[in-house]
Amino acid sequence: MTSMKEVARKADVSVATVSAVINNNKFVSEELRERIEAAIKELNYRPNRFAQGLKGKKTKLIGVFVTELTNPFYPNMLKQLEEMAFAEGYNLIMSTTGDDEKKELKLFESLMDLKVDGLVLTTVDNRESKLLNQVEQENIPYVLINRAPSNFEKNKVCVDSFKVGQLATSHLLSLNHQRIAFIGGNRQNSVEREAGYRNTLENNGIEVREELIFNAEYDVDQAYEVAKKLLGLKDRPSAIFTASDTMAYGVIKACLDEGLKIPEELSVMGSDNIPHSEDFRVPLSTVDVHGSDIGAKGFELLHSNLESKETFEPQQVIIEPSLIIRESTAEKK
Repeated sequence: MTSMKEVARKADVSVATVSAVINNNKFVSEELRERIEAAIKELNYRPNRFAQGLKGKKTKLIGVFVTELTNPFYPNMLKQLEEMAFAEGYNLIMSTTGDDEKKELKLFESLMDLKVDGLVLTTVDNRESKLLNQVEQENIPYVLINRAPSNFEKNKVCVDSFKVGQLATSHLLSLNHQRIAFIGGNRQNSVEREAGYRNTLENNGIEVREELIFNAEYDVDQAYEVAKKLLGLKDRPSAIFTASDTMAYGVIKACLDEGLKIPEELSVMGSDNIPHSEDFRVPLSTVDVHGSDIGAKGFELLHSNLESKETFEPQQVIIEPSLIIRESTAEKK
């Protein structure tokens, strides 16, 4: 690997002058700059970002924590974030946590060793999070996206999940469904979507049936098994609303395996509008939470924080969801 000393030798200048050009931190004549840049190009020199970080310089690295990458929602959300970061000269270091707190803390230590400039966290929705506590103690710029504790007052970008629940349930009610099941998980987004579901039923004079509310942990296979239970009820629901599109896929698979026609015999409603949800075996009605907008706005907040640490004021951005009607929902016969 080419060193800075070799670049200095090639350009016939001091190492300090090469460093000044690379870091753009003091005046260097145009003639010297061009000579050094030519040497850098010829020798294919790449600055050691970690070494720069040790000297108090920016590493231009951003750590990202994501629950999983098997759910298409996350890559879609992070794609826009990554593109915007790259355009500003930043690179992402992405880690999947599986919501394992011990793993999160170990990964966080590794990112601190790499001197990342900031963090994007998609895994935190609990105020008692040990990871969040460690991040606060390190005083490193960060933003929570997609998931955040209720009434969080630092940097966050989240969809209005309560409204997601309202939109989905209102759509099903407009199709004359009253016995509507809900399948969710142990995440704040699901809690708020369930609250929106309950609120909408109650506001329309419909009793909330606890036997129709299940936790499938955002897992396709668990959603499949829950759907089988719901379909086996003597008075089964005429519609099922899930807190994510991936769980809706499990529900649809269970229905088709049981020989039920969707939407003729049962309507299925998802949340997220993940890529290819319109290409499911039955194109999925869902609520678009605009994941790419969450990622884009998340980077904008973090970048503003990184550029003006002393004057930056934390912001809480709430994204408005929108209803997407496809073929998996229809009027109850």
